[in-house]
Amino acid sequence: MAECRILVVDDDRVIHTVVRAAIEKHGYKVFSGFDTMQAPMLARQLKPDLILLDINMPGGGGFEAFRRLQMMSWTAPIPVLVYSALSLADVSQQIPQSPSVAYLAKPALPEDILAAVRKLLPHT
Repeated sequence: MAECRILVVDDDRVIHTVVRAAIEKHGYKVFSGFDTMQAPMLARQLKPDLILLDINMPGGGGFEAFRRLQMMSWTAPIPVLVYSALSLADVSQQIPQSPSVAYLAKPALPEDILAAVRKLLPHT
């Protein structure tokens, strides 16, 4: 299996620690972004296989980051795991459901994070 690259975009550094611990030990390479502006910039530079995206962040929030990612041809195809304390109903009002977008409620157990990642990256 080739090393899969996951970009975690969340302003909470504790979340990064939890996510990193949950998925790095399974062979994934994790990169971190901490605000809305970093998400599209890092996605373009790193070309991740998956983006794990928080919604409640400074700089416009995850909804704005998602819109920016979807507008760019080089980042639009990247699957996105929305990891948020907002409800699925609230998220679905702003982010359309599709096979390349999944939702996971915060907080989640490490095995649930890993399962959600694997669902979006079935080749891993």
